[in-house]
Amino acid sequence: MLPAAGSSRIFERNLLKQQPICGKMRHMDVSCILCEEIDMERYFSLSLEHLRIPCKIYEPDFGAPQRCILGVHGFGAGKDTQILTALSEEMAIFGAATVCFDFPAHGDSPLQSDALTLQNCVETLLHTAQWTHNRYPDVDFCVFASGFGAYVTLIALEQLESRVGKVKLVLHTPNLRMSETLLGMVRMTAQQLKAAGSVVLNAERSFSVSYDFFEQLRANTALVSYDSPMLVLHGELDEILPIDDMLSFRRINEACRLVVIPGADHQFRTPGAWDMVVDLTRDWFEFEQVLLCDWR
Repeated sequence: MLPAAGSSRIFERNLLKQQPICGKMRHMDVSCILCEEIDMERYFSLSLEHLRIPCKIYEPDFGAPQRCILGVHGFGAGKDTQILTALSEEMAIFGAATVCFDFPAHGDSPLQSDALTLQNCVETLLHTAQWTHNRYPDVDFCVFASGFGAYVTLIALEQLESRVGKVKLVLHTPNLRMSETLLGMVRMTAQQLKAAGSVVLNAERSFSVSYDFFEQLRANTALVSYDSPMLVLHGELDEILPIDDMLSFRRINEACRLVVIPGADHQFRTPGAWDMVVDLTRDWFEFEQVLLCDWR
């Protein structure tokens, strides 16, 4: 049975680069992340004041990990998605440890819809990253993030790198305009959502999304420039996230490599698409380069 990692210190934070709609960030005293014992199926939970974060860890069968990876799921999904499972198992073969987790109201999270705020999502990511970094302090820190998870990662990137150092980053179908995508998912206009107050979204787990949450997303765009190198993977036939957003993102981020997977839709159901994602991610984490050319 794997031992639990040591506690990690979390300090007062200013999480979002832009002013969030939800108002001033809460002040937090210095606290410890508590970690339950990791069970035989590699599941455990992290706890910190108002947050409880279900996680799953993958480690190499032999030898110490050569790098660690934070796996971040998309909206309405969870830590046990097909791509995170496949990626984590493959990376373990090549000597990497991966920690995946559930955002509030997603997956196995005990937190309900009222805890689904952008602030809580950012804090969940940062706390899990801090715990992962404490467990593997002397190896490269990598992040693989999909959709909404990629959006939250970008919003939190400055804070993340201030805690764990330079990050090797792969964004899989990043949702750069999350507020607009949310309206499409609930099939409402902003005015309709405001009038309703909230609406139930039936994904892998049903939960409510509120107008306040939409406003938080609208106040924080990820379509801005970043200093960190990153690999962006996008489906050529993605029916949800427009390729124009990826091209705009590529133009304002000189250190970004954009690879468009031929024939792949948003779910990457094209045969061989997932294998290509895993192979490209492994190459980026190891060499920070890929053999395929940028999409321009």
